[in-house]
Amino acid sequence: MPALPTEEQVAYMLAHPDDNLIPNIIACTSICGIASIVFLALRFSSQRLVSSRGPTLSDWLLIIGWVFFAVFDVCFAMTTRYGGGKHIIYVTDPRMLQILNLANENTYCYAMAFIKLSLLSLYGSVFTSKRFRYCVWAVAAVVTTWAVSIATVGIFQCTPIAFGWDPTIPGGYCFNYGLVVLIGGIINIVTDLTILCMPIPLVWKLHVTRQKKLLLCFTFAMGGSACIISMVRLAFALEVGSTADGSWDNIPAGLLSVVELMTGILAVSIPTYRPLYRRLVEGPSWVKQSIQNDYASGNRNAEYHRSFGREGPRSVSVSAGRVSVGTRQGISVTNQIELTVHTSKGGSWVRVPDEE
Repeated sequence: MPALPTEEQVAYMLAHPDDNLIPNIIACTSICGIASIVFLALRFSSQRLVSSRGPTLSDWLLIIGWVFFAVFDVCFAMTTRYGGGKHIIYVTDPRMLQILNLANENTYCYAMAFIKLSLLSLYGSVFTSKRFRYCVWAVAAVVTTWAVSIATVGIFQCTPIAFGWDPTIPGGYCFNYGLVVLIGGIINIVTDLTILCMPIPLVWKLHVTRQKKLLLCFTFAMGGSACIISMVRLAFALEVGSTADGSWDNIPAGLLSVVELMTGILAVSIPTYRPLYRRLVEGPSWVKQSIQNDYASGNRNAEYHRSFGREGPRSVSVSAGRVSVGTRQGISVTNQIELTVHTSKGGSWVRVPDEE
């Protein structure tokens, strides 16, 4: 329960008027906000190299998550106008500061939820096992319930709500919101670890080299960086909503929340960066091979494309259930197989009659 500062606490605040975390808030929100935009831009640039289709379900969920993150980032930065980053006795507008804090608590929950749902959607598009799909839906349900519950409890942590910024209201009270944050943080970490471990057994069954299996596991495990930040953030949980100097004591948890969400956006995007990495490393004459699932439309047909060199004379495109037409002439193979003989005449492929 938030309380009025004691005489000793007030004396300390008066003795340290220069204590200021505002530069930390501005620097963190600015850097993380710009970085999140870069991560999204790299994700879509990488996907454009191997597919001309629009955003997938995973992309849309991540975009929604980024919107919530952007609102959280801006609101957290705006708290500095009303005393955020300073001791409580220097707060200029307690009401606006508390309203922004409530907005931060809600947008954080929904941003984290949509980021996780984006990764789960990506899992569902890559792995088609029915049992694995049930696990994806179960974890998605837990994540959604967690977000809605914590966000709702955050709004009504004080009765009346105005008691959150005016503890002198007669009859008002707040429950121990720090305990709620602690429990919510533990559930958040458990779902993080669950999501990280889910694809490992399926990756290990793939018919690829051991090196590629380890690389895939490492790629998915990059999300562990956000999980580590969540664990560190948990150390500040009990202070949230219970300290008498919330405008100062809650700032470290807020900074970690910004970094945590930014890292989550990066972790969800890293598995999509491989085409861009190969394009940058191997240059214009790269040899690219990609297996894509048409998970945006629910079509599980795989598409395989390979191009040879910058000025290669031929290309091969194989797709299940449809014909893929390229810009250059070459050999097109579908699931409707017909063996024919072709010869190159005048720069184009010409079918040789059977009688020849």
